[in-house]
Amino acid sequence: MTRLLLAVTSCTAIPILVALAYLKWKRTVRRELLPWRNGAGLAAIVIVFALWLIQTAHWGAMALHGKFAGFLGTNLTEAEWLLPAFYAYAALLLAFALKGIPRLQIIAAWLLLAVFKD
Repeated sequence: MTRLLLAVTSCTAIPILVALAYLKWKRTVRRELLPWRNGAGLAAIVIVFALWLIQTAHWGAMALHGKFAGFLGTNLTEAEWLLPAFYAYAALLLAFALKGIPRLQIIAAWLLLAVFKD
């Protein structure tokens, strides 16, 4: 029961944190950062949101069908297991290019992805 509650809470909190980070970045932080830092920060935002979408689709498929056959076929491929892991690490590193509150929000959303996944 506790795992389900943690999963639901993190599933709800991640898009909220990502949306708040994006809005704050767009309104204030974007003007203060160098172009490469803006690109890296936006990439972190997009990657965290994409990983949340993948995990939510995976969770939804598991809830509906009781098993998950994979997005690309009947068996889970190595790409479906390995690529999200590599992207998650990149998102954490890219989040450090942000500044202020958006950085903390994306890092918190990244940490909640680990709670949502397990």
